[in-house]
Amino acid sequence: MKFTKLAVAVATFLVAGSVMAGDNYASATFDRKDKQDSTQVNYVYGLNVGQKFSDGWAAEVRMEDEKVDPGAAAIQKQEGLVQLKVSKDFANFGPVTPYVAGAIGQKNKSTVDFSYYVAEVGAKFKLSDSIGVRYGWRQRVAFDDNATNNYNTRENALALAYSPTKHDTVSVAYKQERGTSNYNTTGLYYTRGF
Repeated sequence: MKFTKLAVAVATFLVAGSVMAGDNYASATFDRKDKQDSTQVNYVYGLNVGQKFSDGWAAEVRMEDEKVDPGAAAIQKQEGLVQLKVSKDFANFGPVTPYVAGAIGQKNKSTVDFSYYVAEVGAKFKLSDSIGVRYGWRQRVAFDDNATNNYNTRENALALAYSPTKHDTVSVAYKQERGTSNYNTTGLYYTRGF
């Protein structure tokens, strides 16, 4: 609960800062997660609010609601997540910008709530002024990773982004998550810069 209050405070700060600065953004996201070797499909609706700082640094709060549909007429479940992420872009190598990121979060499932951490590395490739590609590798682990929490996954993600204006970006992504849960995910995202 303390983490949720902290995330709300940080999100408020980032939104308030968007009035004064030009490097703020908000994203609406949708992911369809197909659980491997199962009839289960998860639908994830998310909201990111972030701010870019100098020297490639950025901070972002993510909130999501996840509808878990086990299929075969089983009972559906709801899950939630709140996450605070910090990332760093490094100097460009031609059209390539490598990055690293770290995050902490709180996952709420129907039977258990727990905190987790994330480590991520990747690269962004600028193909033109309006088209880019991003590859990322992520490790996510519960702080108390036990049989109840069961939250230790690796994810490879590939995204294609198109920016019709300097403030708007639409992205599609494909992700493979493996570990204590195994999903193939397709996503659609809209980001608006302020």
